Amino acid sequence: MLFVVQWALTFLWSLLLVIPGIIKSFSYSQTYFIYKDIEAQGKAGEVGYVDYVTLSRRLMDGHKWEFFMLRLSFLGWDILGWLTCGIGFIWITPYEHMTYMNYYVTLVEGHDLVSELNK
Repeated sequence: MLFVVQWALTFLWSLLLVIPGIIKSFSYSQTYFIYKDIEAQGKAGEVGYVDYVTLSRRLMDGHKWEFFMLRLSFLGWDILGWLTCGIGFIWITPYEHMTYMNYYVTLVEGHDLVSELNK
């Protein structure tokens, strides 16, 4: 369900132009991490699906350029993965996902996500 909500909002922003859609996709990029984090705390019943996207947007305020540069830093690795006919992605994909997860951990330090939703 999170995928559908996130995709629909990104699609609606992309109808304006491509660039706003890309920017919003960066804003919504932490949605799944927030969902898993709140679920691990046992507070998933207090938060709706759209709220996860809202929390991601608030968390990424002022950090979209950093995330863009982080994603851009993997461009060479992705090209290498395609040059090896996809075999390189066996090692590249876990490395990328672990890097994105560590980025989320640094973003969320000092934040109580559920209480910030009520602001």
